[in-house]
Amino acid sequence: MAHHKPNCAIFQTYESWRIRGHGHVDVGHPLRPWLSRRRRSHSKKADKRSVGLNALSAEEERFHFGMWAINKSPLIMGAALDPGRLSDVSLQIMSNTEVIAVNQDSLAKQAQLILRATEEEWDVWQGELSEARQILGIANWKNDSQSVQVDLAALGIGSAHARDLWAEKDQGLVSESQNLTLAGHELRLWLLSNITTASPLQSTAYYNATLATTSGSAQVNTCPSGTCLPTGAKIGNIGLGGSATFGNVSAQSPGKKLVGVDFVNYDYAFTTAWDLGDNIRNMTIAVNGQKAKRWAFPLSGGNWNEGGRLLVEADGFVQGEQNVLTFAGYGDGTAPDLIGFEVLE
Repeated sequence: MAHHKPNCAIFQTYESWRIRGHGHVDVGHPLRPWLSRRRRSHSKKADKRSVGLNALSAEEERFHFGMWAINKSPLIMGAALDPGRLSDVSLQIMSNTEVIAVNQDSLAKQAQLILRATEEEWDVWQGELSEARQILGIANWKNDSQSVQVDLAALGIGSAHARDLWAEKDQGLVSESQNLTLAGHELRLWLLSNITTASPLQSTAYYNATLATTSGSAQVNTCPSGTCLPTGAKIGNIGLGGSATFGNVSAQSPGKKLVGVDFVNYDYAFTTAWDLGDNIRNMTIAVNGQKAKRWAFPLSGGNWNEGGRLLVEADGFVQGEQNVLTFAGYGDGTAPDLIGFEVLE
């Protein structure tokens, strides 16, 4: 497998904009919505990196550097080049040419948060690279190690040659479901090449906001033309006793299903981001009256009408069209606005 070196293109003018406050490592939430605004010589700046400041473990430094790299943030060094204060491990992390090459890839496309397992504390990030390659980031947010299963077909990948960028080791041909054991706070980075595509998962119906039965404060709102895609409407004020329930949801077989949730979240938490504030909104989903499960939804875009999609795995479906899904807030918080969803099989 060819190893790509960093792209050394130089621009007369380079525009960047800062998107976060100092001292935060949980970069996934503020980075996501700037995908549509990212292009060559124009990028969001996720602030300087904390690598080499003796504030993080080596695994956390790799996570930090890797998340900056796949999201195409400028790699601004926050540590002093002082041999007495900068460890060899930190220097090796910041000198990994293969990870830097992903950051400098000529397509300049930011990775996307594709799938989230909030209660299990892991995510999957996926991004396009030049030469028909992709970067895959599997993030373990837990303090402890855990084993996760990544279904490549659900990501549109039939098979691919994988290279572990931090281990600097080829993984060979990968396909179908991959079982990975991740260390605490590990971001596994796989560079995928020679990719064959998998048949996309299908849904039998799309369940838009107008089909819901709302309760409490939740209400359906019409959005301006061309927004809240794909349907132009959303359910707001979900939470604090408000919920949205969809009946007659179809599933071809019982058990766990991948659900594509289209949502809006512009709760960017500017006034609290300088401390420990975040900009997620939590929403729970209950299938057929079973225990509700929580997911943390990131920012979706640049206003309250620009939507995004997050894949979540929900359990408890029965075969047929009699499934009932209820979307609600979590605790005393308000959920993201809900555009609609589909069950992918």
